[in-house]
Order: sequence, then structure tokens, then C-alpha cells
Amino acid sequence: MFIITFSLVACGDSESHEGEAKTPSGSSAQKGRDYQDVVKDFESKGFINIQTEPLYDLVIGWLTKDGEVEEVSVDGDKDYSPDKWYQNDVEVVITYHTFPEESDDEENLISEENQGLEPVESDSPNLTVNNCEELSTILVIESEIDSLYSEFAETYKEAIIEFDGCITYITNHDDYDTRYDILLSAGDYVDENTANPGPVFKFEDVNTMNLGIEDLFLPEYIKIGSNVHVIAKVKNFNTNTGLFFLEPVTITER
Repeated sequence: MFIITFSLVACGDSESHEGEAKTPSGSSAQKGRDYQDVVKDFESKGFINIQTEPLYDLVIGWLTKDGEVEEVSVDGDKDYSPDKWYQNDVEVVITYHTFPEESDDEENLISEENQGLEPVESDSPNLTVNNCEELSTILVIESEIDSLYSEFAETYKEAIIEFDGCITYITNHDDYDTRYDILLSAGDYVDENTANPGPVFKFEDVNTMNLGIEDLFLPEYIKIGSNVHVIAKVKNFNTNTGLFFLEPVTITER
């Protein structure tokens, strides 16, 4: 009688990976995630040498969020594959976007600039170029239509903004003698052929009372070419016409 013995070998991965770690999702899948979540993923896979590198390149943080991953490299490879084994102490570098850190000099400069400014209500301060980075940003964009205008209008709808501007166009609203449509831009007036940076603001169907003026008729300084100081409420931005609608609070000569 012959006895035939079969040797059974277990199927699957029997290789030992002691001292190794396996990559989670591939490099392309990490871009756009929060860097802290990516750190946790690599830690859970056994990696022990994880470095984070901030880019300090954000200005507003609307389109790219604070902490959003730009790229990840494993052992120097920015195009690593998922589920690949490495020594667990190879360097993993996670690069992400964030806002620049303020130096002591910058903080002191801001403090000095704020000296002498009139205090504002802490519960609803007017937004100015000094206290609102988003406002200062949209006022220098070289375009009549920009996605940041819409984002600002949505984010700060009904908020009060305050800026130095100029009147670029004024006409009677429909057939009214004492109601007006007024276009304004930020900055000083140059000439009729020169468009200032930032959005084209519009006051639509307003009278002198809406503008904070006591007289029934417009004063001399409410005319094309006048430099004015504007305080107004944010309403909306029309992406078809390129007009940024405001509701006036006051408009004064400067």
C-alpha cells in the first residue's frame, strides 16, 4: 500500500512585513484633503517618520482651504502607489497650504496703524480694508467680473462695508426726478476712459435720503468724477451684468 501525502500550502500573503508599513491611498488621492487626516492615515498604516511642511501661500482661503494638502511624498517619491510596502521609518512628507505667520514686526506695524482709528461697535463693525482682508482683496482685482466678487457678496451679505471710492456714472431712475442710479468704483477718479480696479458698484433707485443727504436734491459733489467716502450694505453680485449691488448708508465728499 502506498500512502500519498499532500503538502498543503496556505494561500494568500504569508510574507512577513515586520518593520514595514503599507501606503494608504495613492499620492493623487491625497491632494485636497486636510493634512491632519492624511497624517492619521499614514500613522494607522505603521509609518513612524511623518513630516509636515506648510506652504504659507494663502491670502483669502476661499478656493483653497487652510490645511489643504498640496502633495505627499513617500521616501522622496511624489507619485507613490497605494498599498505599497516601505520600511516604516522612511520619510513621509505632507505639504499643505496655510496662511502666512505674522512676524513681530508686522504685528507691531498693524498695532501702530490702528492707533488713532475711531473705535467701532464690536458686535457689528463696518468692514474696511484695514480689518477685512477679503474686502481689500476684491478692491484691487483687475476685472469687472470675478468669482471672488460673488463669494464676497454671499459671505458678507447684509454686512456694512466702508471704502474710499469715486462716482463713475449717474442717471435718473426711470422717469423720476429725485431718484437715481449711481455707479461707483473704489479709489480715486481718473477719467472716463480709465476703469479702476475692483468691482463696479451700483446704487439702484435711490434718493437723497437713502444716501444720507438731508436735501431733496443732490448736492454738487454727487456727480461723475467726484471722490467720495462710501458706507453701504452688501446686497449681491450679478454675474451677467458684472454689477455689484450695494444699499447706501451714507456717501460723503472727500
